[in-house]
Amino acid sequence: MTLAEQNITQPSIEPLDQPRSIFARRSDFIELAKVKITRMVIITAYIGYGFANDAGISNAQWYAKLFIMLLGVALACMSASVLNQLYEIDTDQLMDRTKKRPLPTSRISKTEALIFGLALGVLGIALLSLFTNAAAALLCLFTIVSYVLIYTPLKRISPVALLVGAIPGAMPPVIGYAAGLEGSGFTVFNNTGWAAWIIFGIMFVWQVPHFLALAWMYRDDYAKANMPMLPVIDPDGSRTFMQILIGCITLVPLGLLPTMIGISGLAYFFAALICGLIFLYYGYKVVRFPSRQHARTLFLASLVYLPVVLLFMLIDKM
Repeated sequence: MTLAEQNITQPSIEPLDQPRSIFARRSDFIELAKVKITRMVIITAYIGYGFANDAGISNAQWYAKLFIMLLGVALACMSASVLNQLYEIDTDQLMDRTKKRPLPTSRISKTEALIFGLALGVLGIALLSLFTNAAAALLCLFTIVSYVLIYTPLKRISPVALLVGAIPGAMPPVIGYAAGLEGSGFTVFNNTGWAAWIIFGIMFVWQVPHFLALAWMYRDDYAKANMPMLPVIDPDGSRTFMQILIGCITLVPLGLLPTMIGISGLAYFFAALICGLIFLYYGYKVVRFPSRQHARTLFLASLVYLPVVLLFMLIDKM
């Protein structure tokens, strides 16, 4: 029997529990890093950077700095996602929506996740520090720390965690704006950086109906994990729906503010007005006719609202 025949008739059988290499598990690491969510973060950081409007930087330098800033912010965002999931392994194992993630299923070990998450964060902050400025790097560090060490533990204690988590969630445009400034970038904190903080405000308020709709849809899951999200401790939904409605109402005038103060034009104004009213309509439907389906519709509407509004803001800026 030839060697070829032996290979055909007696195939080698590898042990089922043989460890897979990190390269072979790249899709697991991509899932752990939540790369899809990072896309929206990059868009908002880009808009903030564009509003900084550094006329003193040549086109080549402007785009080079933009690329590095976006890469740094993306890495930092992925770092926060990884470290968040590392902290929440036990609760993720109890929830149907999250129990198949890489960490609860042990496709990635805790040690690997810790090293991966820290490496992403260090690299992201280093890029911002070395190639943009100190303000962008420090804001990015604040975003990771507040998300992982304040918001994530607070989720197990109080529904106030939603508002706390909305702060780092709205920071990318401020980081982008700071990175676009010359020097240290700390002028983002004075009256020249108000455009960044207006976008921050829109994103902050948007997160309230967005995440409350999601939490209402999966309130049974959160209850299994003993997570005191507002929809869990508010069985009839009265407080949840009121906060959703307040958030949707607030977004309408807040979304128009960029045009009112002169940083965006009429195209943005009408896009923000139409999107805001549609979003408010779906928010009202959840309040008037509470159901998982209406909560899901509102959640999907929120996924349309923010990209469209930001797109028109970007178009007006160009």
